[in-house]
Amino acid sequence: MDIFAEIEISSEKSQPISPKAQIIGGGTTDPVRQKFYDMRGLASDNPYTWNDAQLFYKQAKFMENFTDDYNGHAEFSMHYPCFQRMGYERLRTYFTWRTAVRRGEFLPTRLSYVFLYVYELLACIGVDSPVQALAGLVALRKNYAEQFPALDDFLPAWFKDFHVYYELPHSFAEFADEHDLRNYFNEIFIFDVDSGLEAWNKISSYDIEKSKFYTVETENAKLLQDCFNAAIRALSALCAEKSIRLKDLFVLTNNHEMPWLPFRRALFHPWLFQLNRHVELPGGDTFLCKNNEWTTLYAAPYSHHKDLAAFIIKKTEACVRDATDFKTKITADTAALYKASTALGALGITSLEISNTIEKSITEFFKEKNRVIVNVDRKNLERIREEAEDITDKLIVEDEKEKDKTLGVSPPTPPQGDTVPLTPIIETAYAVSEDDIYVQFMQSLTDTEVEALKMIICEDGNINKLKVFTDNRGIMLEILVDNINEKAMDTINDNILELTDTLVIYEEYITPIITHLKITIKRWK
Repeated sequence: MDIFAEIEISSEKSQPISPKAQIIGGGTTDPVRQKFYDMRGLASDNPYTWNDAQLFYKQAKFMENFTDDYNGHAEFSMHYPCFQRMGYERLRTYFTWRTAVRRGEFLPTRLSYVFLYVYELLACIGVDSPVQALAGLVALRKNYAEQFPALDDFLPAWFKDFHVYYELPHSFAEFADEHDLRNYFNEIFIFDVDSGLEAWNKISSYDIEKSKFYTVETENAKLLQDCFNAAIRALSALCAEKSIRLKDLFVLTNNHEMPWLPFRRALFHPWLFQLNRHVELPGGDTFLCKNNEWTTLYAAPYSHHKDLAAFIIKKTEACVRDATDFKTKITADTAALYKASTALGALGITSLEISNTIEKSITEFFKEKNRVIVNVDRKNLERIREEAEDITDKLIVEDEKEKDKTLGVSPPTPPQGDTVPLTPIIETAYAVSEDDIYVQFMQSLTDTEVEALKMIICEDGNINKLKVFTDNRGIMLEILVDNINEKAMDTINDNILELTDTLVIYEEYITPIITHLKITIKRWK
């Protein structure tokens, strides 16, 4: 029987255990115990000169391929757990659990054991590549975060550092999206055009979640979120026109370098020799490696950043309340823009531009939201046009006959040959019934709008010809279409035009429009 005398003190403040085992009475040393002694022997003779992170890395590499099948279980709780301060039973418990995890078996354990393995994976110990190490970290979070919520106090930040320190085949944004981690990195992703109202509310001095409009109905909240995204996209476009970024309105871009160490609050030794690198994360955070030393470019937020975010949110809400005729109105506080005026002016952008851009984006959002789109079968459209032409031909022919009889004029003789261009003859008249909504619609149109409707029908919605027509009259085609649709909405209670690559009248309105215009198209045969 072998007799051992071994002194172990588990306290994290204890001194390292001597690597020399004291064997009493002769005999052989347990090979597992001897392995642990050899691991501890990597420590310096002077216990006050070692670097904990460097020692942990050396010991973890030494134990990299060790496996165990210990039947016991030792409880373990230690701040910054490390091998040097762990006793025999705890070491055996850990390596047995690690062996199972590497097989894909995530057995019940203690948080300190989990952190030991996290430290190993951060240093890519026991894996073939950083990609494999990252997958191991993700698996630990998936299987233990619910049991140990403290993991989410550390792992998300270490995931970000992992994408900076190691070169990976994917971007950090892709990783964050795949694992639903964007909420942990509000400061990184907030300036993405689709970051969302919830993310912006975190940096705003105005809390949208206390707004009655936002909380009264789910539909209002969804509408406001969509409108806010539209406003942010519009503001991003405005900044692009000024050759700046949306982030520049909130963060001082006069960066200065600061030393950076990866995996803060972890037991990590920077073991990998790095070539000179430049890493930029979403949102503009920049990390530089030069001569194997890392720095980061620090960008300080302006003092007005919370007030400016509040103005954008509240201005958007005010516009949405107006557009939906909500019973109570609000006004965005322009004092926030005044605070930001100096910084904005230096960037070449004015507070009025910001306010107007938000208003315009919400107006365009609702205009598009309320647009009624009807798919028209081109074959049916042609058939309806021909039928309408037959009807109006008959109506006009009778009028022409009466005119000819009155004036004694003979009908024109069709030209012979192809030398004379075939020109449509278009005449317009209005229906008689003043109660007809189409009469009211026609009477609300300007001469230019009436001529445009004729061209849409006669030219088969040809965009190029219509643009020439509107340009000659000093009006944009899109504005003309909107004006006609607004008048149709006031009288017919619906839009009648759809503008895509062509401009067409919706199918159900073609016949009444043609009838009330009383368009006759005569083509020589």
